Amino acid sequence: MATLGSRYLTLADKFKRTENGKIAAEIIEMMSETNEVLQDANALQCNDGSNHITTIRTGLPSAVFRKLYGYVPSSKSTTEQVKDVTGMLETYSIVDVDLVDKCENPKLFRLSESSAFIEAMNQKLQETIFYGSIKENAAAFDGLAARYSKISADSKKIGSNIIDAGGKSTDNTSIWFVTWGDLHTSLLYPQGSQAGVQHKDDGIMTETSATGGKRKVYQDHFKMDVGLSVRDWRSTCRIANISVNNLSTEEAPDIEELLNKAYYKIRRFAKTGKTCIYCNSTVLMYFEAQLKSKTNVNFTIKEYLNENVLHYKNIPIRECEQIVNDEALVS
Repeated sequence: MATLGSRYLTLADKFKRTENGKIAAEIIEMMSETNEVLQDANALQCNDGSNHITTIRTGLPSAVFRKLYGYVPSSKSTTEQVKDVTGMLETYSIVDVDLVDKCENPKLFRLSESSAFIEAMNQKLQETIFYGSIKENAAAFDGLAARYSKISADSKKIGSNIIDAGGKSTDNTSIWFVTWGDLHTSLLYPQGSQAGVQHKDDGIMTETSATGGKRKVYQDHFKMDVGLSVRDWRSTCRIANISVNNLSTEEAPDIEELLNKAYYKIRRFAKTGKTCIYCNSTVLMYFEAQLKSKTNVNFTIKEYLNENVLHYKNIPIRECEQIVNDEALVS
């Protein structure tokens, strides 16, 4: 499981290479402050316009021992082609002209006033990465939960990388092992576009109220063309059906045991990428409480992206509040 920064370009890296200058850098920093996924994920350009076509190997060819003068039977691998789409995530920020014109640095002031819009965009992106569904919103993209949605005992199917934590109702949440990398899981951006948020200064506009009143405003347009590709599902794993109500009871699942199962699901396949563990603060709080009652060398607190972060077997555990506590039962 390699270090991401040394192998792949993150969205922050991509931003530094755009021509949008200081404003673009400020936007990605604002988004990254509360979006752990953006800090971790690599950005991959689509190979088919706004779509990305991936060929996934679903079966290996056979190999046999041959005697002298014997024959080797023909065989071939089996593959499946997957097309991932990108969606357009957008918002507009409106600020009164008179308020802006009194500032020493109008552009940066407008950006600070746009922080609420950028944060809303930020949260929607994280939510879609985990829970996006084309069936529910054709303009979006399928997130991780839409792909890891049905448990399977067949090791050739993606559902075999879902671990059942035992919850029976709809008060469930999940822990995710996600391996980022071009050969694993990646955020996408279309050909001819740029990774991350595109900012356009629309200048002064006339805004009209419902009663016909008018005012002059500065308008900023924020847009992000983004999608998700899971090239190798074996290097990502979902621990599903964690009953939130049971976390504070004697029936609480052993989170360490669940992490161990997930780790050995992906270990062989995640070596060329960067793996991170994602859960929400509720799970993390009860998990840390469980750790106090035991001594375990598998857990350490060490630096990751300039912060002290809890690690499990050298994998950073990342706190993500867009992972909800009311997931439906995964079966």
